[in-house]
Amino acid sequence: MKPYEAIGWTLINTTAITAIVGASTASRITHGTRPQSSSLSSLPAINYYELGGATRRNGMGVQSFSINCRATTPGAARDLAEKVLDVFVGSTGTGMYGTNNTFTVARSSLRSDNGLIPEPDSSAFNAPVDIQIVYALDTVS
Repeated sequence: MKPYEAIGWTLINTTAITAIVGASTASRITHGTRPQSSSLSSLPAINYYELGGATRRNGMGVQSFSINCRATTPGAARDLAEKVLDVFVGSTGTGMYGTNNTFTVARSSLRSDNGLIPEPDSSAFNAPVDIQIVYALDTVS
């Protein structure tokens, strides 16, 4: 499993998140940039992608991801972002860790909470958070 697959698997398999994004989770949690066809009727939704600056040393990989939480209201977007933070970020930078569907995460932490971004083109609100995960390179398949 690749790091981005572990992030997606975690989002799709977290009840607190799927309770917000709804039953059609597969189409509402996507890897890559926001789908062009997204509209208010497809919200709430999450898209996530890798950020630059990944490093490797001593058998460990460090990768950062931007997780964009969109909804029709500012409060709903921030609520979804809070659920994402609950999954990936512990109070001491040790949120998601351990084996996660065959992918072992050594540590995850918040890199940046980017507040709230209104998106005038779609009338949606985006609450992006950037996380960083540390993992053993031998867990990547």
